[in-house]
Amino acid sequence: MFKKAKKKENQFIIAVKDLADTKKALAEGTIKLPYDKSIYLDLIATCSNSVDNLKELRKFIRAQKKTKNEVAHYWEGLILDGFTLMEVHYESRNPTMEGLCNTPEIKLVCVV
Repeated sequence: MFKKAKKKENQFIIAVKDLADTKKALAEGTIKLPYDKSIYLDLIATCSNSVDNLKELRKFIRAQKKTKNEVAHYWEGLILDGFTLMEVHYESRNPTMEGLCNTPEIKLVCVV
């Protein structure tokens, strides 16, 4: 009767500090990151949904099929600290997503 929702694979929520400045620094090569800058540029380019203000956060939470009670305070805090939350697609096993996003500028928030 009802179709089962397709499971999203290899989808992650990441937080990027000052998105415009971080993109510019990646393009210029002035930012220090543990892996090649092209990996980060490709990761940001796969963004399918993003939010950088509290007004649209509720809509973003619903799109991720999360309950507001479990994520709202943490995600609000990230946005208030200047981060942009992004849903990205990442398939590679090397480097791992945890290792890739373990920097002050880019953080892994959760798996979708």
